[in-house]
Amino acid sequence: MRKKPHRTTAPFDAELFYYSKDLATLFGHPKVCSAKEETQRSLLVLHLYNYLEFTVRLELGPVNEVSQMLRREDFLPWLPPQMKHDALRIYVDEGGHAEMSHDLMVKVEKTTGVRRLKIQPVFLETLDNLVGREEPEYHSMIKLFFVIISETLITGTLVDLPRDQSVQKAVRELANDHAFDEGRHHAYFREVFEYVWPRLPREMRRKMGLLLPDMILAFLQPDAHALTRMLEQFPKEFPTAGQIVEEVIGYKSTQQGILSSAAPTLRMLRDNRVFDDLEIADTFRGLRLVLP
Repeated sequence: MRKKPHRTTAPFDAELFYYSKDLATLFGHPKVCSAKEETQRSLLVLHLYNYLEFTVRLELGPVNEVSQMLRREDFLPWLPPQMKHDALRIYVDEGGHAEMSHDLMVKVEKTTGVRRLKIQPVFLETLDNLVGREEPEYHSMIKLFFVIISETLITGTLVDLPRDQSVQKAVRELANDHAFDEGRHHAYFREVFEYVWPRLPREMRRKMGLLLPDMILAFLQPDAHALTRMLEQFPKEFPTAGQIVEEVIGYKSTQQGILSSAAPTLRMLRDNRVFDDLEIADTFRGLRLVLP
């Protein structure tokens, strides 16, 4: 059972935003920053929905599927019993995050009148593609490392959103609650990685290592489709939505943000000598996923 109670949503303040402009990818573009105030506020609501839907789909999908796998006796049976037991706690935590995220989405939609776009996060498509192109004996390990990557990244949303006083208290509280639990989950999945990686056969390490960069970008690369759909809700103000998205994704600051969020995961990989394999290291370098 989850120890922390589910939060009661704080009242919304008409003067506050529903997401942080500093974290909203689209607000890196001058055309978005110069849009009408009402449009900007609606775009921030859509950014919030994107973040919450991402959370719901990730937690109820890959993370909880892998948590179930980890607690099974027939999957990596040599894992320490405590590690298997802790997987159940994570399963419960993530279910709580998903429930509260969905509840907040419903309340925000009712309050603001801004409709959810209900876009499937791109990381699910990436996972399907990674699994689909490999033989069945690799599927479980791909899902395991996909979740390890997701749980060891430290995004600006978890770190900075709870601190932004311009954002609704209910949103900040939810993000803070999530960040608190994810700190423990980060430590857990790093430990799982450190235990599993050196015990894998060399061929398996090579195969998984070459997939890791795509896994990182699945979570950190801005979702062009979702961002374009957001702007397309305001066709008069953003008649060239696709071009705006393409430009903002290409900004140097966007790449720097990806690398900053990936840094804890990249350090974990470096510390566990993943990059000793030159082919894996070259793949990371080719995608500019290199620690400074």
